[in-house]
Amino acid sequence: MAEQKLELLPPIAPPLIGLPIGQARRVAKKRAGATIEIKLVESEGPALTVVRQFPEEGDELNDKRIIKLEIATRPWIQYLPGIYQDADEENADFLQRFLLISQQLTSGIEERLEFLHEFFSPRTTPEKFLPWLGSWLAMPLLEGWDEEKRREILQRTPELYRLRGTAKGLKLALRLFADVKAEIKEGEWPYPGMVIGKSSTIGIDTTLSPPVFISQCFSVLLPDKKNEVPREKLRTVHALVETEKPAHAHYAVVFEKTEPVYEAVPFLHIGKAARIGVDTRIGGTEDIPPVLDEELQQLKQGRRN
Repeated sequence: MAEQKLELLPPIAPPLIGLPIGQARRVAKKRAGATIEIKLVESEGPALTVVRQFPEEGDELNDKRIIKLEIATRPWIQYLPGIYQDADEENADFLQRFLLISQQLTSGIEERLEFLHEFFSPRTTPEKFLPWLGSWLAMPLLEGWDEEKRREILQRTPELYRLRGTAKGLKLALRLFADVKAEIKEGEWPYPGMVIGKSSTIGIDTTLSPPVFISQCFSVLLPDKKNEVPREKLRTVHALVETEKPAHAHYAVVFEKTEPVYEAVPFLHIGKAARIGVDTRIGGTEDIPPVLDEELQQLKQGRRN
């Protein structure tokens, strides 16, 4: 997925001169999918800002999409006591270049401190920090989830906690964690039980269960047929409902109903097909479709002979 997004970005170097190093890194990634390599140089410009870039603005990037930047810095030697600054030119130059190594190593720390607030946002924190941020919210992230799904779940975790125990919260949890777009019907129970003289179909509308109060029941309507839902996904749905529902509530998972499909037989044939109101007719021989049964055709031919 990340590679596909990278291919959609134009391989053109964006303008980065004058930007702080942290902002330049983000602009390069967002506009061109590029990474940057930095080099600290002495400059009168603002500290830790870009003073030069290669390739230049508008030039085409290489296959690795790397932009090399020169970052303004102040020599640390000016912060040392005067005895070190007044040294001869050769020794002062060596000390200044030696201190530049430490400046290069600590520049990343200053960048992180400048953008520290971004580490606490699910949308801007680096991918490797997502599990750490999830631990703050008591929201474990599974390894099978992609980066976008992890970020969305962390972004909506406060909303999930606020809506917990409601139909809206359960619907949101099913979409985020199980990729199921379910409908929640409150105050409904699909199993009326066995009613003598009215309706009692074993395996369809009867069930053995303790008494329930309709006001404390709800149905989870899945947009799939029962034989199309994988068992693992169904277990996930039940686990989510058990976790998010109120403790006293009863629920039932309802699948999309499947209409029975009957074989098209144009006449009554005892022992083979005989469904009243579906494929039988009472009447004369008018408008009777041609006989398709091979056995009856053979019998008619035998009688004619």
